[in-house]
Amino acid sequence: MSERTPEPMRRIVAARARGYCEYCRCWEQFATESFTVEHIKPRQADGETVLENLAWSCFGCNSHKHTKTQASDPETGEKIALYNPR
Repeated sequence: MSERTPEPMRRIVAARARGYCEYCRCWEQFATESFTVEHIKPRQADGETVLENLAWSCFGCNSHKHTKTQASDPETGEKIALYNPR
């Protein structure tokens, strides 16, 4: 599962994000960790390495989301889909 996203795709994803995390909108210039390409639908859930399924992500968002696609709403307890930047 440690297959890297091809460099040409990485450049497109980064350019499309214009220097911001596509989840929290943190500016890459001020980040203390490198940004990464994040699979919106995780590879473990059969997410493909295609541009529509990739997001430029700060370390915090990528680490927090990891392989999750849903979370519990803190007020209702209902399962809801996580934010999809596409």
